[in-house]
Amino acid sequence: MHGAVTAQFSNPGRTRRRGLLLLFLAVSMMVSLGLVACGSNSGTAPNESVGDGPTDEELATVSTTMYPDRMFTLEDFTAAGWKKSKQFATDTVPGATDIWYGFYAQRDIEVRFYASHAEASAQGAESAAGAIDQKFREGGQVGASNRGAGASAVTKYAAFAVLGNAVVLCELNLETCTTFAEALAGG
Repeated sequence: MHGAVTAQFSNPGRTRRRGLLLLFLAVSMMVSLGLVACGSNSGTAPNESVGDGPTDEELATVSTTMYPDRMFTLEDFTAAGWKKSKQFATDTVPGATDIWYGFYAQRDIEVRFYASHAEASAQGAESAAGAIDQKFREGGQVGASNRGAGASAVTKYAAFAVLGNAVVLCELNLETCTTFAEALAGG
């Protein structure tokens, strides 16, 4: 992984649409199951819409997929300038093999590792979509569900990137993720 590395950006067409569609379907299914589990009295008025979850367009503004052919290690991230701070247990994040919280360019970044890019794109992206602070969730309000893997975490993530076999949750915006991803490719 040393030397010149060519950045491989996934095709923003078919691959991304398929991944976002799968993510959308998974999130919609989780919302539906949650409503069923809570019973028929969801607390909404008879004509009030609960919503069908995020759309592909909304997810595209807060997520990206890059480097599908790469397998990253913790050392790759630290070599790119990310400062690891705390390791989290993986039992709250399905499929994750390792989870670390840290900083890059004075921004909070959580890195979740998976066994493959396919797992990061499926389970990892689904989990990340549930963890980020999205304006289209919870009626536009920031809620307690948009926190990282740590039970006592106070960081609120605004975007995520699937980078090879890892999912990166980023503070503030998608640009934080892409700037970090570019540094990772150069390292």
